[in-house]
Amino acid sequence: MLNRRTGFAVVGQGKNQYQGDTVVAIRGTFMKLKWNKLELRDVVTDLHFGLATGDNQTRIHAGFNKVFQSIKPALSEQLNPLLRANGKGTVHCVGHSLGGALAHLTADWVKRQYGNRVCLYTFGAPRVGLTEFAKKTTTSIDKHFRCIHSSDPVPMVPLWPFIHAPFNKQEFVLAPGSMINPFHHSMAGSPGYINTANSHSWQQLTQNTRTNSQPVVLRYADRYRASFTTYWALRITDALITILKKAGQLAAIMTAATIGTALTFYDLLAHSMEQIAKAAPEFAEDIKGLLGHMLVFAGKVTTTITDLTARFIRWVFDVTVGALYRAVRQAMKNLE
Repeated sequence: MLNRRTGFAVVGQGKNQYQGDTVVAIRGTFMKLKWNKLELRDVVTDLHFGLATGDNQTRIHAGFNKVFQSIKPALSEQLNPLLRANGKGTVHCVGHSLGGALAHLTADWVKRQYGNRVCLYTFGAPRVGLTEFAKKTTTSIDKHFRCIHSSDPVPMVPLWPFIHAPFNKQEFVLAPGSMINPFHHSMAGSPGYINTANSHSWQQLTQNTRTNSQPVVLRYADRYRASFTTYWALRITDALITILKKAGQLAAIMTAATIGTALTFYDLLAHSMEQIAKAAPEFAEDIKGLLGHMLVFAGKVTTTITDLTARFIRWVFDVTVGALYRAVRQAMKNLE
């Protein structure tokens, strides 16, 4: 047990055919505990996140990085004697929820620090970093099994430009879903992860990870088709990226994402969308369609769009992001 005051992880050694292997299992259900005055539940649910440079020199969620840097000395203390003695053994890093994000950072660190073969297994984990982090860890970690429930809100956050790893490879969807449901984040009990897997075959459960956006244009007249589902969360993100690409603003927005916070990023995005709307009637219609779908996704079905000012666009972002993060907060609360 690492750090006996909080019990945030367990390190185990393999037996029989797994002799020489090591398991690091990191909890995701310790959200009420505090580590260095940081409320761990808030790490996932904070809408005003910042970015930090991780150990592999890519940009990651500042809160996840802060927690990982706090636990790293204890990890080193426990793993040093095991991995120095078993340099050829596989290290299996496992985690659910926030524990999955920390397991991801642990797996990347173990690979670079010790050079062992590393396998990563996450359940309902949030997105940890930006594109370069996803690409780099996809390359460095030997095997990555990212398991999700398709109605679980936690793997949907933080929102774009954060993305999941493994990059352009696969994820394991343990159950299909419809509406986003905070109760689908649990590892145990109906309708949690373990008892909702609809197959006994990894091959049948695997799907391609959605890391590259698809061209999507949303029409305002069709906005009532939207619903509070993973499918529409992805389509809304794709439509946003499509507009930025068409307007030639995607590169500038992505650059801003690497140096800012959620607050500054959404402010910049809202002002950029206002300028794009003014540039051409076609862009204005595309943005109106996007915002209309966002409002219906967030449950604001009676709100009509009368202007495309930065202030109004920012409000729509706040409403949409807020609806999703309320579901995430409820999912976190259910773990207590």
